[in-house]
Amino acid sequence: MNRSKREKLTDQLIGEAVLSILYDNGAISTRSLVERLQIMEATERDDQRRDVIADVIADISNHRLGLSRRALIPAQNDGDRDGQIEQSNNIYSLFDKSPVPGSSKKH
Repeated sequence: MNRSKREKLTDQLIGEAVLSILYDNGAISTRSLVERLQIMEATERDDQRRDVIADVIADISNHRLGLSRRALIPAQNDGDRDGQIEQSNNIYSLFDKSPVPGSSKKH
């Protein structure tokens, strides 16, 4: 899978923010992630990283993170169960899509 440097930097920055929240024994939530990214943006000296942080904050605030690049990429067989990814919410199915068994007891 070819990922751009910007996508890799985006993932790295989100990871740094999450790890710093965990290091402070904080709860991980959208709000805490955005707040930590805002702190990182305010203290970042590198222009490129600061721009990417601003984009990540905007994406999270608009609930587009994950959909912007992952849902638009066709599903590939990455070893997942059916070779497909549910693109609408990026969730892997743990169970097959067979109907729920009846209520008959066997024990």
